[in-house]
Amino acid sequence: MRISTIFIILGMLIISMYCLIDVSYYASQVSVTEHYNTSNTPLVNIPSIDVTEKINNKSVFYGVYHEPESKKPNKGTVIIFGHRTMYGSPFMELDKLKVGQKIYLEWPGIGKAEYVVSKTFIVPASYRISIKQGKKLFLITCHPLGSSRQRLIVESNLTKISPLSEQVYKDNPQNYYALLIIVGFLLSGLVLTYFYPVQEDKIILLSAVIGCTLFLVLGYLFPIPPDFISSQLSTINNLLGI
Repeated sequence: MRISTIFIILGMLIISMYCLIDVSYYASQVSVTEHYNTSNTPLVNIPSIDVTEKINNKSVFYGVYHEPESKKPNKGTVIIFGHRTMYGSPFMELDKLKVGQKIYLEWPGIGKAEYVVSKTFIVPASYRISIKQGKKLFLITCHPLGSSRQRLIVESNLTKISPLSEQVYKDNPQNYYALLIIVGFLLSGLVLTYFYPVQEDKIILLSAVIGCTLFLVLGYLFPIPPDFISSQLSTINNLLGI
C-alpha cells in the first residue's frame, strides 16, 4: 500500500469524525424532540435570518444554549450562545443581522419577548460579558466563520412582552440532514475511489469508505454526545499538529 493511500485514509477518518459531530447532533435532536414537552421548551425566533431553534440549558454542543448565570426575558440580561459551523450551525448567518431587526424569545411562564437589535460588535475569544446590563439580549457566536479566534456579539433591547402565540413549530425540521451527510460522505468516497490512480489500492480505499460510512450510520442510530467527539478530535489534531 502506497504512502499516499495511507494519508488519504487518515484524512478520510478525520473528515468522518467531523461529519459524525453533525450526524450525532441531528440524530440527538430527533431523540430529544420525541421526548420533549414542547410547552416547556423556550424558543429563539429570528425572522430576518430564518432561525427558529429550541433553547437548551445543557451545552452549546446541543444547539442554542442559554447561559445559566444570565437571566430569563424581562428579568434582566439574557445571554445565548450558538455555533456558526457544525452542531446544527444555528447562528451561521448571525452576522447578517442589522440594527432595527427583531429577535423573539418565546419563554414558557414569561411570554413572547420582543427584542430589537441595537448593535453588533466583535471581541476577542477571551472577552467576558457582563450579565448585569438591564433588560438586554446578547446573542454570541464564533467569528470569523470557521474560526474560534473571536466572538461576534449581537446586542438587542427588550421592547415588549406579549402572550405566547399558539403557532405550532415543526419539531426539528432539519432532522433528515444527518442522512444527507452520510449519503454525501459515501458518494464522495466512491467518486474518490473510482478516480484514484493506484489500481492495486482501490479495494483498500473502498473498504475504508464503507467502514467510515458504517461508522456514521452507527452514530446516527446510537448518537454520541457531540462534546465528546469534539474533545477526541482536538486530541487527534494536537497529535498531528493541525
